[in-house]
Amino acid sequence: MIDKLILSAVLSVIGFNGLFPDKPQLLTPMQLQVKAKEKSITDMCNRKPKGKQAKDLCRRWRKHNA
Repeated sequence: MIDKLILSAVLSVIGFNGLFPDKPQLLTPMQLQVKAKEKSITDMCNRKPKGKQAKDLCRRWRKHNA
């Protein structure tokens, strides 16, 4: 009888943790700024018509991320 009680308590704790998982970490303002800058540069590099400065920037960006 006691083993069933212990087993049910363990399964209850596991089930409770499954229903209420940890909240995802929110990004800090600095992390959001870096993420937005990376997305902006990536979008700019994916566009076809580019000037000389944009080509240089994209080349450095790819080299930095490789």
